[in-house]
Amino acid sequence: MKLAEMLNTSTSYIGEIEINSRIPSMDMVERIANALDIEPFRLFVDDKGRTNLSAEDANDYLEYLSTAERQDLSLRIKNRVSNEIDKILHPESRE
Repeated sequence: MKLAEMLNTSTSYIGEIEINSRIPSMDMVERIANALDIEPFRLFVDDKGRTNLSAEDANDYLEYLSTAERQDLSLRIKNRVSNEIDKILHPESRE
């Protein structure tokens, strides 16, 4: 509720984003990141899923990526978002 309030949008819209039934625009991704005081790409990376890293190391993980690793991550994020958009636009092709 607080995030929706910060973004001047409805709680149902935020809920739909949370359950992956709606994809936010890039503008909204930036607004969400700004509201959370994080870089936008962090919304697409699950640092805590890395069980071999301490919580402190997980928080710093992205800062230690090389340029090539950041580019690879960016490409994987773009591909994943593109695939999710395709699933929404073409639901008949879902497996």
